[in-house]
Amino acid sequence: MQMTSTPPPQHGPTDILIIGGGPAGLYAAFYAALRGLSVRLLEARPELGGQLAALYPDRVVYDVPAAPAAYAADIVAQLVRQLEPFDIDIRLNTLAHTLEADGAGWRVGTPGASYSAGAVILAAGMGALLPRLASNAHSLTDWPPSAVPAAPSAWIQGGVPQATRAALELAEAGTRVTLSHRRALFRGTPAQLSRLETLRQHGQIDVHAPAAADFAPVPPADLNIHLNGYLPDLSPLLPWPLGWQGEYVPAEGSGLTELLGVYVAGDLSSAGGAFKLIALAFAQAALCANHAAHHVRPELRVKPGHSSDRRITPKGEVV
Repeated sequence: MQMTSTPPPQHGPTDILIIGGGPAGLYAAFYAALRGLSVRLLEARPELGGQLAALYPDRVVYDVPAAPAAYAADIVAQLVRQLEPFDIDIRLNTLAHTLEADGAGWRVGTPGASYSAGAVILAAGMGALLPRLASNAHSLTDWPPSAVPAAPSAWIQGGVPQATRAALELAEAGTRVTLSHRRALFRGTPAQLSRLETLRQHGQIDVHAPAAADFAPVPPADLNIHLNGYLPDLSPLLPWPLGWQGEYVPAEGSGLTELLGVYVAGDLSSAGGAFKLIALAFAQAALCANHAAHHVRPELRVKPGHSSDRRITPKGEVV
């Protein structure tokens, strides 16, 4: 599995292109790779996980099969771990903008590059989760950045899980951190919040909560980070000719949309209606991946058989 934030100058086509790195996208990538297909995944944020990672990594999820009472961040970690044996090309910080026919397949355009594939699986959820902008144009507004900046001091504003995570990672890297929030509480897992309190007591993090909106650290910080959550944005995808029904893309039971070779899974699919459940997203992702496998390689049957009848080698070969 390869994860990059900046596309290289040249890149060849893949069998499957997946848009969205949330649970549906990650599971679709796994199943497509399990079928022996080449896979590329585009994710708008700097990390995988979709809503689980961006909106509630610190919350406990109860309805994932065989993972009772698991933190959302841990579910993401396990989904990513499931991809490790395979050579999947993952492009972070990559927002899909355009879709056009490309021979027998499709080409998806982004602000910096374009990618062709035999089939496309849309797993964009509510849309690209873009960070709320800060009033200070020089502030970082998302975490993690593509590279953790080295700075003697940092001022982090916000109470979202990413603020707690940024404070811990920077403090443990030797940065003098000031963490402020207009409310008294910060979000994070119990372990993160316990660590935050330990670092505060040891003077490694200066915490101001609740803090006035015009609070300013003294001395001024070398790095300003303003983390205030995310807003979903479907606008880049809405011009695509998919027969949109509001915020949903209509699809057959296989996940096939009105465009041959373009499939949809998860919250974006009309197939589940208002049932935006992670278990349903997994099922739809598996259906899409297996039907897409047959589409790009007709010699492959739609039905994948039982994975227990196979063995995945350390090199990602399925035998």
